[in-house]
Amino acid sequence: GQSLSTAGPIPGHARVSSIMSTVVVATKAAPAIRRPVLSSGTAPRPSRPSHRIVTRRIERVPSASSSSVVASVGTVERREELKGIQTGFGRGGMPLKGGGTLAARLMEGSDVKIATEVMTESFRGSPDERPRARVAKYLLDQLESGPDEACLVGVDEASDEVVAVVTLSFSQAARGGADAAGSRGGAGSGARSLPSPADAPYLCNMAVRESARGRGVAKSLLCACDELVREMGGADIWLHVRLSDPIATGLYRGAGYLVEATEEKKAMMFFKQEGDGIALMRKELVPGGSNSIFAEPNEA
Repeated sequence: GQSLSTAGPIPGHARVSSIMSTVVVATKAAPAIRRPVLSSGTAPRPSRPSHRIVTRRIERVPSASSSSVVASVGTVERREELKGIQTGFGRGGMPLKGGGTLAARLMEGSDVKIATEVMTESFRGSPDERPRARVAKYLLDQLESGPDEACLVGVDEASDEVVAVVTLSFSQAARGGADAAGSRGGAGSGARSLPSPADAPYLCNMAVRESARGRGVAKSLLCACDELVREMGGADIWLHVRLSDPIATGLYRGAGYLVEATEEKKAMMFFKQEGDGIALMRKELVPGGSNSIFAEPNEA
Protein backbone atom coordinates (compact mmCIF):
# COMPACT_ATOMS: atom_id res chain seq x y z
CA GLY A 1 0.00 0.00 0.00
CA GLN A 2 1.16 3.46 -0.78
CA SER A 3 -0.45 6.72 0.22
CA LEU A 4 -4.07 6.20 -0.68
CA SER A 5 -6.18 8.30 -2.83
CA THR A 6 -9.88 8.09 -3.01
CA ALA A 7 -11.32 11.07 -4.59
CA GLY A 8 -12.36 11.64 -1.13
CA PRO A 9 -13.47 12.70 1.66
CA ILE A 10 -15.53 11.41 -1.03
CA PRO A 11 -17.49 8.07 -0.70
CA GLY A 12 -17.86 4.70 -2.91
CA HIS A 13 -20.29 1.37 -3.91
CA ALA A 14 -19.44 -1.61 -6.16
CA ARG A 15 -16.24 -1.58 -8.22
CA VAL A 16 -15.32 -3.40 -11.45
CA SER A 17 -12.26 -5.53 -12.06
CA SER A 18 -10.94 -3.14 -14.66
CA ILE A 19 -11.57 0.60 -14.72
CA MET A 20 -13.45 1.71 -17.76
CA SER A 21 -11.90 4.42 -19.84
CA THR A 22 -15.18 5.77 -21.15
CA VAL A 23 -17.64 7.93 -19.26
CA VAL A 24 -20.31 6.07 -17.34
CA VAL A 25 -23.31 8.00 -16.10
CA ALA A 26 -23.80 7.80 -12.34
CA THR A 27 -26.42 5.27 -11.37
CA LYS A 28 -27.16 6.68 -7.93
CA ALA A 29 -28.92 9.94 -7.17
CA ALA A 30 -28.29 10.24 -3.44
CA PRO A 31 -27.63 13.70 -1.99
CA ALA A 32 -24.17 15.07 -2.54
CA ILE A 33 -22.09 14.80 0.58
CA ARG A 34 -18.74 16.32 -0.07
CA ARG A 35 -17.62 19.85 0.19
CA PRO A 36 -15.10 21.50 -2.15
CA VAL A 37 -11.44 21.89 -1.29
CA LEU A 38 -10.43 25.54 -1.21
CA SER A 39 -7.39 26.52 -3.19
CA SER A 40 -4.28 26.78 -1.06
CA GLY A 41 -3.11 29.72 -3.12
CA THR A 42 0.26 28.13 -3.81
CA ALA A 43 1.77 27.42 -7.18
CA PRO A 44 1.19 23.86 -8.38
CA ARG A 45 4.10 21.50 -8.02
CA PRO A 46 5.09 18.89 -10.58
CA SER A 47 3.24 15.64 -10.06
CA ARG A 48 5.25 12.66 -8.83
CA PRO A 49 5.01 9.26 -10.44
CA SER A 50 1.72 7.71 -9.39
CA HIS A 51 2.97 5.18 -6.84
CA ARG A 52 0.86 6.55 -4.05
CA ILE A 53 -2.60 5.55 -3.07
CA VAL A 54 -4.33 8.58 -1.78
CA THR A 55 -7.87 9.11 -0.65
CA ARG A 56 -9.14 12.50 -1.66
CA ARG A 57 -8.60 15.25 0.77
CA ILE A 58 -11.46 17.04 2.50
CA GLU A 59 -11.02 20.46 3.93
CA ARG A 60 -13.09 22.03 6.64
CA VAL A 61 -14.08 25.66 6.69
CA PRO A 62 -12.54 27.15 9.88
CA SER A 63 -15.05 27.13 12.70
CA ALA A 64 -15.30 27.79 16.39
CA SER A 65 -15.62 24.09 17.17
CA SER A 66 -16.75 20.91 15.51
CA SER A 67 -19.71 20.63 17.85
CA SER A 68 -21.04 23.97 16.67
CA VAL A 69 -20.99 23.09 13.00
CA VAL A 70 -22.06 19.46 12.79
CA ALA A 71 -25.78 18.96 13.13
CA SER A 72 -26.64 16.15 15.53
CA VAL A 73 -27.97 12.95 13.98
CA GLY A 74 -29.65 10.30 16.11
CA THR A 75 -30.68 10.36 19.75
CA VAL A 76 -28.34 11.43 22.53
CA GLU A 77 -28.28 7.87 23.83
CA ARG A 78 -27.40 6.37 20.44
CA ARG A 79 -24.70 8.98 19.81
CA GLU A 80 -23.09 8.20 23.16
CA GLU A 81 -23.21 4.50 22.35
CA LEU A 82 -21.49 5.12 19.01
CA LYS A 83 -18.81 7.26 20.66
CA GLY A 84 -18.14 4.39 23.02
CA ILE A 85 -17.76 1.98 20.12
CA GLN A 86 -15.31 4.31 18.38
CA THR A 87 -13.29 5.09 21.50
CA GLY A 88 -13.02 1.44 22.48
CA PHE A 89 -12.23 0.22 18.98
CA GLY A 90 -8.86 -1.37 18.40
CA ARG A 91 -7.34 -4.13 16.31
CA GLY A 92 -3.82 -5.45 16.69
CA GLY A 93 -1.53 -8.14 15.41
CA MET A 94 -2.36 -7.58 11.75
CA PRO A 95 0.61 -9.12 9.88
CA LEU A 96 2.67 -7.01 7.49
CA LYS A 97 4.84 -8.07 4.58
CA GLY A 98 8.46 -8.52 5.56
CA GLY A 99 7.58 -9.08 9.20
CA GLY A 100 6.01 -7.01 11.91
CA THR A 101 2.40 -6.26 12.74
CA LEU A 102 0.03 -3.32 12.55
CA ALA A 103 -2.49 -2.08 15.10
CA ALA A 104 -5.42 0.22 14.29
CA ARG A 105 -7.25 2.49 16.74
CA LEU A 106 -8.97 5.85 17.03
CA MET A 107 -6.59 8.79 16.69
CA GLU A 108 -5.67 10.53 19.95
CA GLY A 109 -4.40 14.03 20.62
CA SER A 110 -0.83 12.77 20.97
CA ASP A 111 -1.05 11.32 17.43
CA VAL A 112 -1.93 14.57 15.65
CA LYS A 113 1.64 15.77 15.05
CA ILE A 114 2.86 12.57 13.42
CA ALA A 115 -0.46 12.02 11.62
CA THR A 116 -0.09 15.51 10.14
CA GLU A 117 3.36 14.59 8.87
CA VAL A 118 2.07 11.34 7.35
CA MET A 119 -0.82 13.04 5.56
CA THR A 120 1.24 16.04 4.40
CA GLU A 121 3.94 13.74 3.04
CA SER A 122 1.45 11.48 1.29
CA PHE A 123 -0.33 14.28 -0.58
CA ARG A 124 2.79 16.30 -1.40
CA GLY A 125 3.03 16.92 -5.14
CA SER A 126 -0.56 15.83 -5.79
CA PRO A 127 -3.59 17.97 -6.73
CA ASP A 128 -4.81 17.47 -3.16
CA GLU A 129 -1.73 18.90 -1.48
CA ARG A 130 -2.52 21.37 1.32
CA PRO A 131 -0.38 23.44 3.70
CA ARG A 132 0.77 21.56 6.78
CA ALA A 133 -1.13 23.92 9.09
CA ARG A 134 -4.35 23.19 7.24
CA VAL A 135 -3.84 19.45 7.54
CA ALA A 136 -3.15 19.83 11.25
CA LYS A 137 -6.36 21.84 11.69
CA TYR A 138 -8.34 19.15 9.89
CA LEU A 139 -6.94 16.43 12.15
CA LEU A 140 -7.46 18.47 15.31
CA ASP A 141 -11.10 18.88 14.32
CA GLN A 142 -11.33 15.10 14.04
CA LEU A 143 -10.70 14.77 17.77
CA GLU A 144 -14.08 16.40 18.44
CA SER A 145 -16.08 15.04 15.52
CA GLY A 146 -17.31 11.73 16.96
CA PRO A 147 -19.52 9.92 16.36
CA ASP A 148 -20.19 11.59 12.98
CA GLU A 149 -16.60 10.99 11.93
CA ALA A 150 -13.78 8.74 13.10
CA CYS A 151 -10.11 9.11 12.25
CA LEU A 152 -8.18 5.86 12.59
CA VAL A 153 -4.41 5.55 12.76
CA GLY A 154 -2.30 2.57 11.81
CA VAL A 155 0.50 1.92 14.28
CA ASP A 156 3.60 -0.19 13.64
CA GLU A 157 3.56 -2.35 16.73
CA ALA A 158 7.34 -2.89 16.70
CA SER A 159 8.18 0.81 16.84
CA ASP A 160 4.87 2.08 18.27
CA GLU A 161 4.94 4.68 15.48
CA VAL A 162 1.91 5.99 13.59
CA VAL A 163 2.49 5.08 9.95
CA ALA A 164 -0.96 5.57 8.43
CA VAL A 165 -4.18 7.52 8.85
CA VAL A 166 -7.70 7.34 7.38
CA THR A 167 -11.03 9.04 8.00
CA LEU A 168 -14.53 7.58 8.02
CA SER A 169 -17.60 9.82 8.03
CA PHE A 170 -21.08 8.60 8.90
CA SER A 171 -23.47 11.49 8.25
CA GLN A 172 -24.17 14.02 5.55
CA ALA A 173 -23.66 16.83 8.05
CA ALA A 174 -20.14 15.63 8.79
CA ARG A 175 -19.34 15.63 5.09
CA GLY A 176 -20.70 19.13 4.62
CA GLY A 177 -23.62 18.21 2.38
CA ALA A 178 -25.42 21.12 0.77
CA ASP A 179 -28.68 20.06 2.38
CA ALA A 180 -27.23 19.34 5.80
CA ALA A 181 -28.17 21.72 8.59
CA GLY A 182 -25.05 23.18 10.10
CA SER A 183 -22.85 21.88 7.32
CA ARG A 184 -19.25 23.00 7.36
CA GLY A 185 -18.92 24.16 3.81
CA GLY A 186 -22.37 23.94 2.38
CA ALA A 187 -21.15 22.68 -0.95
CA GLY A 188 -21.52 18.95 -0.53
CA SER A 189 -19.23 16.30 -1.94
CA GLY A 190 -16.30 17.06 -4.15
CA ALA A 191 -17.96 14.82 -6.71
CA ARG A 192 -21.51 16.12 -6.67
CA SER A 193 -22.43 14.32 -9.86
CA LEU A 194 -21.38 11.00 -8.30
CA PRO A 195 -22.64 11.28 -4.71
CA SER A 196 -22.70 8.48 -2.19
CA PRO A 197 -25.82 7.85 -0.09
CA ALA A 198 -26.29 10.31 2.76
CA ASP A 199 -26.61 7.56 5.37
CA ALA A 200 -23.66 5.49 4.16
CA PRO A 201 -20.19 5.37 5.74
CA TYR A 202 -17.68 7.23 3.58
CA LEU A 203 -13.93 6.60 3.51
CA CYS A 204 -11.40 9.28 2.65
CA ASN A 205 -7.98 10.79 3.34
CA MET A 206 -6.16 7.49 3.54
CA ALA A 207 -2.42 8.13 3.76
CA VAL A 208 0.55 5.86 4.46
CA ARG A 209 4.03 7.00 5.45
CA GLU A 210 6.46 6.57 2.57
CA SER A 211 8.85 4.40 4.59
CA ALA A 212 6.02 2.00 5.45
CA ARG A 213 4.65 1.49 1.95
CA GLY A 214 4.69 -1.84 0.18
CA ARG A 215 4.09 -3.81 3.40
CA GLY A 216 0.30 -4.08 3.29
CA VAL A 217 -0.34 -1.26 5.77
CA ALA A 218 -3.16 0.24 3.72
CA LYS A 219 -4.87 -3.12 3.22
CA SER A 220 -4.75 -3.84 6.94
CA LEU A 221 -6.13 -0.43 7.82
CA LEU A 222 -8.97 -0.92 5.34
CA CYS A 223 -9.84 -4.20 7.07
CA ALA A 224 -9.98 -2.34 10.39
CA CYS A 225 -12.34 0.20 8.83
CA ASP A 226 -14.62 -2.65 7.74
CA GLU A 227 -14.78 -3.96 11.29
CA LEU A 228 -15.51 -0.57 12.85
CA VAL A 229 -18.30 0.12 10.37
CA ARG A 230 -19.88 -3.26 11.08
CA GLU A 231 -19.72 -2.66 14.83
CA MET A 232 -21.45 0.68 14.36
CA GLY A 233 -24.29 -0.82 12.33
CA GLY A 234 -23.10 -0.03 8.82
CA ALA A 235 -23.71 -2.29 5.83
CA ASP A 236 -21.31 -0.86 3.25
CA ILE A 237 -18.56 1.71 2.69
CA TRP A 238 -18.25 4.19 -0.17
CA LEU A 239 -15.33 6.17 -1.56
CA HIS A 240 -14.10 8.01 -4.63
CA VAL A 241 -10.82 7.38 -6.41
CA ARG A 242 -9.03 9.12 -9.27
CA LEU A 243 -9.12 7.21 -12.55
CA SER A 244 -5.56 8.41 -13.16
CA ASP A 245 -4.34 6.47 -10.11
CA PRO A 246 -4.27 2.76 -11.02
CA ILE A 247 -2.40 1.80 -7.85
CA ALA A 248 -5.09 3.28 -5.63
CA THR A 249 -7.80 1.73 -7.76
CA GLY A 250 -6.07 -1.63 -7.56
CA LEU A 251 -5.78 -1.35 -3.79
CA TYR A 252 -9.50 -0.77 -3.32
CA ARG A 253 -10.46 -3.39 -5.86
CA GLY A 254 -8.24 -5.88 -4.07
CA ALA A 255 -9.94 -4.96 -0.78
CA GLY A 256 -13.35 -5.81 -2.21
CA TYR A 257 -14.61 -2.48 -3.54
CA LEU A 258 -16.46 -2.38 -6.84
CA VAL A 259 -16.96 0.53 -9.24
CA GLU A 260 -20.48 1.89 -9.04
CA ALA A 261 -20.03 4.65 -11.61
CA THR A 262 -17.33 6.75 -13.25
CA GLU A 263 -17.06 10.21 -14.68
CA GLU A 264 -14.31 11.78 -16.72
CA LYS A 265 -13.07 15.21 -15.88
CA LYS A 266 -15.06 18.14 -17.19
CA ALA A 267 -14.54 21.34 -15.28
CA MET A 268 -14.40 20.03 -11.75
CA MET A 269 -12.35 22.03 -9.27
CA PHE A 270 -11.33 18.88 -7.39
CA PHE A 271 -9.75 17.21 -10.36
CA LYS A 272 -7.32 19.58 -11.97
CA GLN A 273 -5.07 17.30 -13.97
CA GLU A 274 -5.68 16.90 -17.67
CA GLY A 275 -7.49 13.68 -18.48
CA ASP A 276 -8.41 13.05 -14.87
CA GLY A 277 -11.71 11.71 -13.63
CA ILE A 278 -13.24 9.85 -10.74
CA ALA A 279 -14.80 6.52 -9.89
CA LEU A 280 -17.41 6.03 -7.20
CA MET A 281 -16.74 2.74 -5.42
CA ARG A 282 -18.58 0.68 -2.83
CA LYS A 283 -17.81 -2.31 -0.68
CA GLU A 284 -20.71 -4.36 0.63
CA LEU A 285 -20.12 -5.55 4.18
CA VAL A 286 -23.55 -7.00 4.97
CA PRO A 287 -25.16 -8.66 1.92
CA GLY A 288 -28.57 -7.12 1.36
CA GLY A 289 -28.20 -5.05 4.53
CA SER A 290 -29.00 -1.39 5.11
CA ASN A 291 -27.15 1.26 7.07
CA SER A 292 -28.67 1.87 10.49
CA ILE A 293 -25.78 3.56 12.26
CA PHE A 294 -27.77 6.29 14.00
CA ALA A 295 -30.91 4.22 14.51
CA GLU A 296 -31.78 2.80 17.92
CA PRO A 297 -31.20 -0.99 18.04
CA ASN A 298 -34.97 -1.66 18.08
CA GLU A 299 -35.39 0.57 15.02
CA ALA A 300 -32.68 -1.01 12.89
